[in-house]
Amino acid sequence: MTRTKFQEELQLLLNSVRVMGVNLEDTLDRVIDNLEKKDVEVAQEIINGDDKFDSDEVNIEKQCLELVLTQTPVATDWREIASCLKLVGDMERIADHCSDISQYTLKLAEKPAVELPENFMRMLKVMREMVYDSITAISENDVELAQKVMATDDAVDDYFAEMRQQLTTVMMQQPQQVPQYVDYLMIAKYVERIADHATNIAQWVLFVVKNELKN
Repeated sequence: MTRTKFQEELQLLLNSVRVMGVNLEDTLDRVIDNLEKKDVEVAQEIINGDDKFDSDEVNIEKQCLELVLTQTPVATDWREIASCLKLVGDMERIADHCSDISQYTLKLAEKPAVELPENFMRMLKVMREMVYDSITAISENDVELAQKVMATDDAVDDYFAEMRQQLTTVMMQQPQQVPQYVDYLMIAKYVERIADHATNIAQWVLFVVKNELKN
């Protein structure tokens, strides 16, 4: 494989990652929107759609391995390929958590509606922005945007800690609503995990651009 051919294949790999990222953003928007609507059909579609992300991850991993096996990459190439392998894993986990949240959306749809926990939608909005920014950062090798994502992770952690305390109090005061608020607490935990994966993606930008890995 010539160097030119290698670069063409590398661009195809990066494009596959971008497409997966765009599809993930769309799924995440549907998940967040449906947490308010609680449409059973939409929730089931999101759950069923998780297999596509699993397939995308496998296909991208194959592209990475083919690049490694057909030509010895230089250092910069290795960082690009390694980051693709790692970040698609994080994107697939985000997709898994979208499915997990939709499972709880189905549970909530079967129960009497309760008031949303304070700052619940704000936490979702911050997480969503982190995911969007991390995917943009890895697509454009934007170090500043990646650093913004990493700095924002603490805000989501704070929201989760606050919400856990609030929900504990509410469940003590309104025991009849415990099942619904347990569902919301589980959803909030998945939101926190998604934010962690967005942070992981952002960290790989530093690896690609500056050859730095953050712990």
